[in-house]
Amino acid sequence: MMGETGMDTVSFVILHYKDRAITDKCIQSILKLENQEQIQIVIVDNDIHKDKNSRKELADFYKGNPRIHVLPVYENGGFSHANNKGYAYAREQLQSSWIIAANNDITFEQKDFIKRLEKSRQKHPCHVMGPDIVRLCDGIHQNPMDTRLRTEKEAAYTVRMNHLALTLYPLSFPLVSKMLAEGSQEQDADFYGSMQEDIIPCGACLIFTPDFVKSENLAFTPETQFFYEEYILAYRCRKKGFSILYEPSVKVIHDSAAATKATYKDRKKRLRFMMEQTEKAAKIYLEMILEDGKCTEKQKK
Repeated sequence: MMGETGMDTVSFVILHYKDRAITDKCIQSILKLENQEQIQIVIVDNDIHKDKNSRKELADFYKGNPRIHVLPVYENGGFSHANNKGYAYAREQLQSSWIIAANNDITFEQKDFIKRLEKSRQKHPCHVMGPDIVRLCDGIHQNPMDTRLRTEKEAAYTVRMNHLALTLYPLSFPLVSKMLAEGSQEQDADFYGSMQEDIIPCGACLIFTPDFVKSENLAFTPETQFFYEEYILAYRCRKKGFSILYEPSVKVIHDSAAATKATYKDRKKRLRFMMEQTEKAAKIYLEMILEDGKCTEKQKK
């Protein structure tokens, strides 16, 4: 898992969908980082509905750089599945020590990004690291996404409310849209400015450290199409005794939902898509909790 200089290989797994300009902005930011000899880039091409010739254009665009690997996905597995493909390639084929899974609308502007990762790990070893993710449109800090896992009751409530809102759609659209708009609140600098442990990290950029990569064949399991993957990952980490760290000294910029907006230009359709996927993913998370509860009860008997 060492690069050509004997240092740890760091792979960036970037999930591409639809907009090559957005993806390329992300890739170019990585290519400007220091420690290029350690860096590999895996672009997971998730444009499953495009024809072969159109998809070949993406691979051809980057074929001149041997550190950039374009990995096409042909089955519609969603966010977790596509990222797992990239993670497995980076882990097994590229023998990477660090794997950074990021949306294509993330940019890396700290030139010493790699050094910051290594410095943090020396002082505060962990399995998963969540960087300071700053939303481009309003400066909101998206990490930590939450400070604790959702309970069984909370997950069940999420399933019920999304199902109800979808049943009443489009009547529920104005209310849900207003609630989401009011969700952006003033933030406490002490909260996002301080290192925190055992948090729920934002899935827009997840840093899997060598301790995680050595142990785990997949980044996300069970897989979801979209949403709730952070809670599922955190739940899995807690079961395994893995630590998750929010590291504010490591920072990325997020052009939030640029890829989703490019696909779902109609706000009603976009919101409906979000609720559908949240309901499905919350069900998977709820099933994990319920299954573990059954196992615990059997052990007591």
